[in-house]
Amino acid sequence: MVLLILAGLLAAKFAFDLKPRLGLDLQGGISLVYEAHPAKGKVLDPGVLAKTVDKIRERVDKLGVSEPDITTQGTKNVVVQLPGLHDPNRAKDLVGQTAQLQFRLVTESKSEGDALKAGWKASTGDQRQPDKEIILLFQGEKEKVYLKLGPTQLTGDGIKTAVVSVQNGSPQVDFTLTGDATKKFADLTTANVNKQLAIVLDYKVESAPNIKDAITEGKGNISGNFTDQQAKDLAIVINTGALPVELKLLTENDVTATLGRDSLNKGLLAGVIGLAVVALFMLLYYRVLGIVACLGLIVFGGLLYGFICVLNNFWVLTLAGVAGIIVSIGIAGDSSVVFFERLKEDVKAGRSMRSSVETAYKSAFRTIVAADTVSFAAAAILYLFAIGSVKGFALTLGIATIFDVFISYFFVRPLTSLLAERKFFERPAAIGVRLPAASEGGDAG
Repeated sequence: MVLLILAGLLAAKFAFDLKPRLGLDLQGGISLVYEAHPAKGKVLDPGVLAKTVDKIRERVDKLGVSEPDITTQGTKNVVVQLPGLHDPNRAKDLVGQTAQLQFRLVTESKSEGDALKAGWKASTGDQRQPDKEIILLFQGEKEKVYLKLGPTQLTGDGIKTAVVSVQNGSPQVDFTLTGDATKKFADLTTANVNKQLAIVLDYKVESAPNIKDAITEGKGNISGNFTDQQAKDLAIVINTGALPVELKLLTENDVTATLGRDSLNKGLLAGVIGLAVVALFMLLYYRVLGIVACLGLIVFGGLLYGFICVLNNFWVLTLAGVAGIIVSIGIAGDSSVVFFERLKEDVKAGRSMRSSVETAYKSAFRTIVAADTVSFAAAAILYLFAIGSVKGFALTLGIATIFDVFISYFFVRPLTSLLAERKFFERPAAIGVRLPAASEGGDAG
């Protein structure tokens, strides 16, 4: 039964070309840690933080990053891990943008020089309020200008969809408004023909076109000096909506693909060395029973690898997870040691191998279950309360303890029973047992 399960897992792995899903520390990528700041006078609620994570995940999914990991850390931090992505500036611009999209009428504009003479200064901090007049700097086609903007007339919540198009060889973002916003936009443009309407994103003026005619169809566009990538990212941010909080970048870490591969290779090497040392000890100390233990370890490793591949949508293999696998080798070896030691005690007491296997395993199984229960409980506690890569270690260790009990009962025990039927197993030396000289003489007499 165990071998059929193993064969099925490996067949699925090769048939569908399934591979382990590697974490950022093994394949490289970008890790960003943000601190969430709620609006002034408000308290950061856990539900708001969870909504922030959902918004970021939606943006990153549209970005096309393979298997991103976005989680909360503590009560106000958000950790964004983007495996395979090595453009930190684009990641920061996309993830950290709050997407406060506003449509404001331009009440007055001055060139940069005239604005400075008139004492105009760009609005900052608490001066930036949706319902108040503000001044912002805008890069026009020929020069920089200061724009005095009236209160917000329409927000990004009124946009239904946003897509990228090309107009006169330059990318722009075309948007479609919702039903309610369509009427508001129609009234706004009808009443302000020949005036400028500024489109402001996170208090940066993206464009300030003239209203030539009333726009009643609920469609418009945002144009500017965009690159293709900037236009795509802007469309993503508009489609996913505004973040409920402001994010402040705390740390940024770019793990190169080379460093990731190096970490993976060293982790695999450590695992192979650990497996080889355990196997060698088992063979030297338990002789033929050592072969059973080695076969059990091979099956254990095969099942673990097969499940990592098949469950790659759920199971992310990190460097901490590799450490968990290496530790689990010792756990799997311990179960065989407990069983074999009980078996050797029965043989030393004069019982035959054939009659001792079942009784020895019943006694050993209670110890195996007790030991694995303790390991599983520790792994479960770590997984529930730990953060970051420790979760990967806990997940791998917890699943490995379940596999250990399964393989011990359904593979090692029956295989030992089958081999006990062979005559060479009746020799104590074959399983590493040395009987006292007096006992051997008495038996011969």
